[in-house]
Amino acid sequence: MQRTTTSRARLLAAAEQVFYEQGITKTNIDAVARTAGVTKPTVYAHFASKSALAAGALEARQQRVAADLAAHLAGEDPGAPRLTALFTWLASWYEHSSHRGCAFLNAAAESAADDVVAAAVRAEKEWLFEVLHGLCEEAECDSPGELASQLLLLIDGVAARVLVHGPGRATEATAAAAHAAAVLLATASQSHDQS
Repeated sequence: MQRTTTSRARLLAAAEQVFYEQGITKTNIDAVARTAGVTKPTVYAHFASKSALAAGALEARQQRVAADLAAHLAGEDPGAPRLTALFTWLASWYEHSSHRGCAFLNAAAESAADDVVAAAVRAEKEWLFEVLHGLCEEAECDSPGELASQLLLLIDGVAARVLVHGPGRATEATAAAAHAAAVLLATASQSHDQS
């Protein structure tokens, strides 16, 4: 059982790396198997298809993102400071882990017709929306769902900027998004204070 678990973990780590670096559609199962140091039959013993492997890799990445974000936010004061700290975390994440932009948006663009991959992408975006929604509620904003949606658009915009212009633009893009988020947050908080 330990060997099976280890092979699966190596496969997910390799798939996450190779699919992110080279793209899902451009990467074949052999490349992932080589990177993981396993045989092709081992890949199919754990995953029914390339789509299932790609979705599993996206889910593993989402779990890492969630843990990293939670650890970052845990050190912040509740309310607006925690919401704005999300953008500080985003800048750091792009600097260290996401030089090709958002793995989930990249996967969606590459695999638009793949329902298995699309489901993993939607799950990540729904998770991020829920995180933002919770932070907006914690900050006592008016219309937390609307604000969360707007903030998610800003975050996805940063991802697009990094993908198009390269990781060197991540700091600038996240700073611009953080500024826009602060304006949105101030507006949402101001209308809440007046009611």
